[in-house]
Amino acid sequence: MNNLTEKLAFSVPITRDWYQLAETFSREQHEPDKAQDVYLNTLAVYAVNFYLQQCLEVETDLAASDSSNPALRSLMNVSDLMVKDWGKLECRPVLPGDQVCDIPPESRQDRVGYVVVEINQPSNQAKLLGFAKTALGGSLEISKINSLEQLINQLPEQLPELESNVVKLLEWLKGNFELGWQSVNDLLSPQQLRPAFRNTEYQQQRAKPIDLFDLGLEVAGNPVVLIITVGKIDKETASVRAQVYPRGETLTLPPNLKLSVLTATGDIFTEVTARSNDEFIQYQFNAQQGDDFGIKVSLGEASVTERFQV
Repeated sequence: MNNLTEKLAFSVPITRDWYQLAETFSREQHEPDKAQDVYLNTLAVYAVNFYLQQCLEVETDLAASDSSNPALRSLMNVSDLMVKDWGKLECRPVLPGDQVCDIPPESRQDRVGYVVVEINQPSNQAKLLGFAKTALGGSLEISKINSLEQLINQLPEQLPELESNVVKLLEWLKGNFELGWQSVNDLLSPQQLRPAFRNTEYQQQRAKPIDLFDLGLEVAGNPVVLIITVGKIDKETASVRAQVYPRGETLTLPPNLKLSVLTATGDIFTEVTARSNDEFIQYQFNAQQGDDFGIKVSLGEASVTERFQV
């Protein structure tokens, strides 16, 4: 939620996944003080990552950040987040009541800026307090740092998505399919396809495999298949059905896997969540010719989004 007082700040809930990851990283350390630093640094980085990705739609690269490198994490006090087409943004944690944010020497160079993040574990909140372009003195006085508006102004402009990345569903009815979209029979077993679907000039169905990796770490692969069915209702209207099935030997979807329908601006229009033992999830809706929308499949912090146009 946004907090507008004298300066723009932003609060996000600390998720269970972030806590678990912070605990995992902290256990790699041998000294208690170092473990605490890594724990708080991780929470700060993931809070800023959420803000940039989900709220500002700015692309980041956690894997390219020093804070994601186990060796650098152990050797240095780093809490950086790589921002595409910009550089490393330092995300420094503080605790409630702190007046000053100390910047370690290793974090005073090769940084495009600093975001101060207040970690409040009792309330499970991470509050982005503000932004500073530099920290030459080795510390930031929290009451004097700039508003997050300064961060927004510094961020690189995001290039518009290429038209070629948008799937033209009406072209499917003409037999024209984008690269990567396959026959459903090639990806799912016959047991998953009852009753059999028949493609016609008025209705087409294609599928695409999706591999979701939790938080970008390839430790919990969850292969699933996204199926899109488009049907012509009349000259101006089409029906669209999005489905997600498990792929491979697994017969049920991972619990809490989400299927989201996004508006043209990226906002969530509706969302379906898999329960335990769900063999598939789906959502069907009608769209007018020219409508743009997205279909997002997500699990935890990992997600894949496909853009479509009727």
